[in-house]
Amino acid sequence: MTPTSGAGGSEESRFSGGLPVTETDSVRNLRTVIVGNCTQTLDSLSSEPKRAPGLHGPSTGPGIPADVVLLETSHPEGQAQIMTANLDGETNLKTMQANSDMMGKGRKEDDFLGGYGGEIMCELPNNRILNFEGTYTRPDGGKVSLGPKNVLLRGVTLRQTDWVRGVVVYTGKETKIQMNGAEPPSKTSSVMRLANTLTFWMFAVDITLSMCAGITCSSFLSQSWVQGSWYLWGGEGASPPDPGEVGFLTFWTHILIFTNLIPISLLVTIDMVKLGQAKMLTYDLDMYHEIKDHSGDVQEIPMSVLRSDLNEELGQVKHIFSDKTGTLTCNMMDFRKCSINGHSYGLGTTAIGLSFLRRNNMDVPVVPPKPEGEPDTPHVNFIDPTFSEIMKNPNHPEYQNARDFFLCLALNHDVLPETNKSGEVIYSASSPDESALVYAAKHFGFFFKGTEAGGKKVLEMRGPGGKGTKDVSYEVLEFLEFNSDRKRSSVVYKDVGSGKIVLFCKGADNVMKKRLKTPASSKLMSDTEKHLNQYVDDGLRTLIVAKTTVDPKFYAAWKERFAEAENSLQDRDEKRMAVMNEIEVNMDLIGVTAIEDKLQDGVDDALVKFRGANIKVWMLTGDKVDTAINIGYSCSLLESGMTVLRACGEDNDMALDHDKVPTEDAITGKLEKIEELAIASTEECALVVDTAALSAIMQYGKEIELNEICARCKSVICARVTPRQKASIVDMVRRADPGVVTLSIGDGANDVPMIQTAHIGIGIHGLEGKQAVNNSDYAIGQFRFLKKLLLVHGRWNYRRTCKVCLYMFYKNIVYVFPQFLFGMYCMASGQPIYNDSIYQAYNTCYTATPIVIYGILDRDCNPDRALANPWLYADGQQNTFMSTAIFFKWIVEGMTHAMFVFFVSVGVHNMGIFDAQGKSLDLFTIGTVVNLLAVVVASGRLYTETRYFNYPTCYKPQGGGKFLEGLVAVTGSGWSWQMISFLFWWWSFWLFSKYGAEYKMHGYFKELGGSWQILVHDVGLYLCMFLAIAFVAVMSMTLQLGPDQFGTPDRATIAAEKEAIDKEKKAHVEGEVVKVDNRV
Repeated sequence: MTPTSGAGGSEESRFSGGLPVTETDSVRNLRTVIVGNCTQTLDSLSSEPKRAPGLHGPSTGPGIPADVVLLETSHPEGQAQIMTANLDGETNLKTMQANSDMMGKGRKEDDFLGGYGGEIMCELPNNRILNFEGTYTRPDGGKVSLGPKNVLLRGVTLRQTDWVRGVVVYTGKETKIQMNGAEPPSKTSSVMRLANTLTFWMFAVDITLSMCAGITCSSFLSQSWVQGSWYLWGGEGASPPDPGEVGFLTFWTHILIFTNLIPISLLVTIDMVKLGQAKMLTYDLDMYHEIKDHSGDVQEIPMSVLRSDLNEELGQVKHIFSDKTGTLTCNMMDFRKCSINGHSYGLGTTAIGLSFLRRNNMDVPVVPPKPEGEPDTPHVNFIDPTFSEIMKNPNHPEYQNARDFFLCLALNHDVLPETNKSGEVIYSASSPDESALVYAAKHFGFFFKGTEAGGKKVLEMRGPGGKGTKDVSYEVLEFLEFNSDRKRSSVVYKDVGSGKIVLFCKGADNVMKKRLKTPASSKLMSDTEKHLNQYVDDGLRTLIVAKTTVDPKFYAAWKERFAEAENSLQDRDEKRMAVMNEIEVNMDLIGVTAIEDKLQDGVDDALVKFRGANIKVWMLTGDKVDTAINIGYSCSLLESGMTVLRACGEDNDMALDHDKVPTEDAITGKLEKIEELAIASTEECALVVDTAALSAIMQYGKEIELNEICARCKSVICARVTPRQKASIVDMVRRADPGVVTLSIGDGANDVPMIQTAHIGIGIHGLEGKQAVNNSDYAIGQFRFLKKLLLVHGRWNYRRTCKVCLYMFYKNIVYVFPQFLFGMYCMASGQPIYNDSIYQAYNTCYTATPIVIYGILDRDCNPDRALANPWLYADGQQNTFMSTAIFFKWIVEGMTHAMFVFFVSVGVHNMGIFDAQGKSLDLFTIGTVVNLLAVVVASGRLYTETRYFNYPTCYKPQGGGKFLEGLVAVTGSGWSWQMISFLFWWWSFWLFSKYGAEYKMHGYFKELGGSWQILVHDVGLYLCMFLAIAFVAVMSMTLQLGPDQFGTPDRATIAAEKEAIDKEKKAHVEGEVVKVDNRV
């Protein structure tokens, strides 16, 4: 399809009639969908003669290939049902609508555009995926607005719709999905940033050693006995070179020789290690989950790694920012209670409510059994025999109020009914709350069946006494959608019986109260407020339901203003919102809905473990303050002994401005008072702030003061926050304390800004689509899996990665520093001691594999011990395993070991190495001995760092297939990792000596073969190897037993000893009991 946007600088794009679709573009863009040629004459599709020309959407097709304004669909009313999983990850169906003025009424079948005509004007391409502003000008000059409901975006797939016709407005890179395809934020772990810094330090070591070599060479040349050595300068009479010039050239020579000091293979090794770590994370069955989608199909959800670069960062987290709905809770909504006309219905309580009652020493109510004959409805957990009797008796004084209440729930929504595989009608909604309310209406006799011609909603109404049903159509005039700014939705319909125009509205209490006609001092309002507070104590999600009758004349005038706002190409959304506000006023209160969102399994245990690991958990939610607090207690984010500090605008203890935001003096004084209370408290503290207080803190630059208070608190709850505020909170903590690692976890699209702002983003596979997962670094199925991901795998990977980085620097020092020491024997002339082939094989062959296996599999404690002792997690938070000081410790240690390697090799062979004929061999043979000792010592040093020792046959990984099981079984033992280098060294030299002559090897390989044939009979080689092994053994005992006996043992050792002591005590006590039993 040809691009159609207007020229740069214009405010709109124009499309006259239809847009031609070229054959090339249709093949490239449409792939397998069918496209009709949108020229003035129709080219019949010979391959599909019976299908109407247009875009055909098979259920498994690739999706719409461009952004298209709907003209006509297979549905007689111009509706098209789509799934937007490719856009936002949501699998629920949505309904798009072709504008009635654009539908080709009376159009001839052989004339594709004859029934349309006119002109389309729309905004320039942009990335606002939920917005579209356009205007269709009819041939008679009349204008019709086009909005997001009239457009099929690229990537959506058709469902329950045979075909659609449309006009292409954006193609290629100008489509909204393409313009939203921004590069993900770049994230680098703190360990790798430190490794980059240490690489510069290693380069400084390289320069320092090269300068020393250059100065040493110059000093040698300055001595008279060297200048008199005429044989060095080309013969008698030759003058020696200038010492300064030679020293300068020697400096650059050694820069090249010492290049291996800088571990070029570090990045490759780290990438291989992190890939293996990611596989081990994915194969962990303890983090495997299964859920059922809205259609009842089971989805398998293993833990997935989207960015393995941050594996070690998982072991250093200091702050966790968590969404509530769908993250801490299941996001599986059940209709539990309701308040109608000042009367509360629904017996029993929730898990959160039970926690509240026990915390306050209150009696737990007894829940009666479910009445006989009560239908079983999904997402409805409502028991109240009294209310059941009301719904069966139309003459009951409360029946009409209850009828209006559930009629609102049945009409005020954008839910789509579907039929699943078992033939049951299920509801597909943009949020679980919405579908739960429609299910509740169905439960009480208001069964929403679908939408028919003219936009009428069909309800199957239960007859009096619950006997018989009949279908009733309600003419819906307008549906005013819900969004995060409005926090409410409304439906305007015409009552069939009375002909009145009625508006039903439901929304958040803080928004709805201002729009009610019901006096705040009335008994109805006070009773409803009381019920709201009770529902909050139960942790229920509430919405206020209201209605009003609209005057027909007012509605007609309002309709014109609304149409004008919808046709506007400038600030359309703002104008629509303003007009909506005009009609959503003076409403009568009907009641309140109360929906339960149950906590996920294992959330409380995970939060307790995080507190034990000194990880501060922030719960960021849009719920009311009291609801958030009750949920915090029920999930153990808060505990009864904690001092709860509050900074909430709704507490009326701070002066507020006209926007209901605390003034600068008020918020400053409040923060000072809270900090004093936190300092004076002898108990653990928790902080609760709401959106008003947060707005003031960010507006007046009080982030540092807030962060200082949070540092004294174990938990923080932020209530009534918006998605933008969530990201701002994370950014505030990052800026206030750059040294900490933050982690954000959520399950919905509104959590994406928070997920991308944190150092680590975790997405949860939930019921709100996959945007959070798609924009995250790691994805899990339940919040409880985060416990093992951080406390076990995160800590393991942090330790492994640190050791890998340090070891890579260390082993290069061990191998390269002998080259520097050899300069004392050759006047630092730059003569290498190693054969070039084995010089490169040291990193690429002999020492490459063990460190990779170590970085993937080594562990200093088992999972149970790590979870039982969450304080072990402090290793990562305090950078225990890697810092600049630790780096230089390893460098000094490497130089010391290099001295051992060099001087032992030279000292044992002080008289030289001789062949069978008594000839002394060249220096490369000595270099071969140094090479062997360097491999033995470097491998031994890795052995001293290994903590995971076991028999190969006893280890069975969690998943991964037979091949992986066999691989890990062989390499999973600590003793076998380091043997690889040693055995490979001997095997390679044996290979050169045995086949060198047969294959007529030349150059370095021939020299290696010759060296082997001599060295294999050299006693000194075996003496050196024995000394190296003994050195490794002593070094191992010193490094492992020394700190435990004479210094401070590491945390893992303390935990192991603590566990052993506990077992010994338990066995001792049990033994005494056994003796007593035997005596008896």
